[in-house]
Amino acid sequence: MSQQTTPLHEAARMLNLGPQKLYRALRARKVLNNNNLPYRRYVQRGLFSTEIKKYHHPTLGEKLYATPHVTDEGIQWLAREFEVEIANTNTQTAGAAH
Repeated sequence: MSQQTTPLHEAARMLNLGPQKLYRALRARKVLNNNNLPYRRYVQRGLFSTEIKKYHHPTLGEKLYATPHVTDEGIQWLAREFEVEIANTNTQTAGAAH
């Protein structure tokens, strides 16, 4: 059930929205919580996911953190919600039939 996801800050660029503007708008619409992570209902709908990462803190040791990711379906949903076009990130796919 693994699917391709895109970090939310990259999806913001694909939608020609600034990442801060998108995060702020999604928090206001109750899509993201105050930690910028998607609420469960949006994950269950297949629009968002979270990716758990880790880093080594010099005094606290290994620490985990989560980053928001958006699915391909989620990018389409965001484009509809914000009434924007998805920027073509790969010129090779321009005009290609899907």
